[in-house]
Amino acid sequence: MKKTMNINIAGQLFRIDEDAWEILKRYLEHVSARFSKDQGGDETIQDIEARIAEIFGGGTEPPVLVSKEMVNDMINTMGAPEDYYDESVSSENRTVYSRKSMYDPNSFSARTGRALSAFFGTLGKILSAIFRVIAIIIGFFFAIIGFVLLFVSVLAIFFNSYPFMSSAFEPDMTNIPTLLSIVLNSNIVWVILILTALAVCIPFIALIYLGIKMIFRIKERYRVTGIVTFVIWIAAVCALSVLLSLQLSVYSNRETSEKKISLESPPATLWISSMKKTAEISYDESAKVDHFTFYRNSADGRISATPDLNIYGSDTTTGWISVERKANSKSDSDAWSNARSVEYNWKLSGDTLYLDEFFSLPAGRNWNGATVDINVGLPEGTKIKCVPGTSLSVFQLRVHDPDVTDWQIRDGSLQKTDDN
Repeated sequence: MKKTMNINIAGQLFRIDEDAWEILKRYLEHVSARFSKDQGGDETIQDIEARIAEIFGGGTEPPVLVSKEMVNDMINTMGAPEDYYDESVSSENRTVYSRKSMYDPNSFSARTGRALSAFFGTLGKILSAIFRVIAIIIGFFFAIIGFVLLFVSVLAIFFNSYPFMSSAFEPDMTNIPTLLSIVLNSNIVWVILILTALAVCIPFIALIYLGIKMIFRIKERYRVTGIVTFVIWIAAVCALSVLLSLQLSVYSNRETSEKKISLESPPATLWISSMKKTAEISYDESAKVDHFTFYRNSADGRISATPDLNIYGSDTTTGWISVERKANSKSDSDAWSNARSVEYNWKLSGDTLYLDEFFSLPAGRNWNGATVDINVGLPEGTKIKCVPGTSLSVFQLRVHDPDVTDWQIRDGSLQKTDDN
């Protein structure tokens, strides 16, 4: 009866008889002698042992009994240890062997691997080309949009007084530096404009650079430049916010000084005539926003502006005329004082309403949001006509048409008559 023993091959348990063990032990000793001194030899020995365990059908319970015939079959399958090397070069006292490849390039797994490698390589190139085209399109879009916005911003900030630019604003604005100096009650307009240019234009420049970078694959080399530019933009935005907050705080409170008269027997036709005309204003600077026009004399700082005329339909047979002078300030008392300081003349004489074409502020006084609103309420059917030489356009009448000279209250609103 042959003795059997338990052995461990590649972490798997086997039972083997005594004759088979002697053959397997010598085989493993030869394998170890061939590979133990090579670089990576331990991994090779482990691979060979794993292959032997696979041939023996290991991993079962109870352990497989390995016979002498099974060991011989394994050696025939794996080959003798001498077959793993080919003798190539001889020197004085040793023979140099080259490693014999255990990889079969014609196997199914090898062919499958090469096919998958070629497929994914080609797919990667196609996807890379698609993403590159998309990046170029997006970069071109960013560059164009950034350039257009930058160009428009520069024109709007620094060249807004030219006729070709003023017509593009909505609402219509002209001479923005003068307009800002009046509205902000400040002489540091150019500081505000420069800060505005930095706050607005830097993001557009960054958008253009991003587009160019995506198109031409520019690698960022000067990160410090981007950080400095971002810091400048943050500083400009913060400084602009602080300046505007301080300057606009004067508009926190608004008061109105009103004078109103009732028309118990309104005239059938109300004539409107100008008293002081805008042609009489002494000024060297003007600015406009929508229909509201400023005039300023830089010598004494006197500011004038156009009033706002509104004509409504009355619900009764009576009428009324109201003139409101409004202004702002940081406190109610100062706002009330500013409103009362607004200089504007008007009067009603018979069937004629006489109005100044402009209101003024005392010399050296800031604008502080000053406006004059003229509100006229007339019963249904009342006609409104202008005295020759008077135009309703200077009073910002919202329904004014330069070609219309006669108006009438119909259906509760001001409409042109059939005579026009």
